[in-house]
Amino acid sequence: MLTKSDCKINGADRLPFATALVLAMILLTTGCNSPPQPNVTATGTVHVAGEPLSGAVITLEPMRQTTGPNASAPVFDGRFEVPASAGLHGGTYRVRVAMIPTELLVKLPSEQAASLPPAGAVIDPSFDAESQLSCDLKPDQPNALAFAVEFLK
Repeated sequence: MLTKSDCKINGADRLPFATALVLAMILLTTGCNSPPQPNVTATGTVHVAGEPLSGAVITLEPMRQTTGPNASAPVFDGRFEVPASAGLHGGTYRVRVAMIPTELLVKLPSEQAASLPPAGAVIDPSFDAESQLSCDLKPDQPNALAFAVEFLK
């Protein structure tokens, strides 16, 4: 016959298990969440000889202590926009500007194609592969940028 002392089912025996279970649930629901990244966007203009550039791509590459990915955006009518979804972090970025390859430009709608530079135009390497252009992007505020580049002569 079992006595009360043989059955150790009481609140004191269950407390360590219940506490461990609650702690595990808290860790599982909050431990894997990373802190949200700041909202970093960039908009701007690119000109050649004072005229708006079209048919190019601008690329932002993290420099120095800046973390995060590269981001690229098309440039048409001198304007570009890098949305927050590009995942940029605040910091310093190298800026490169290059023409979109000809095989892609021929597929553009006529309204965009009308503003393209002459066929065969190439951005000077000092603004592309050898670029010394840079910008500083700040989180949670507008980052309005302006660049002037030159075609290869």
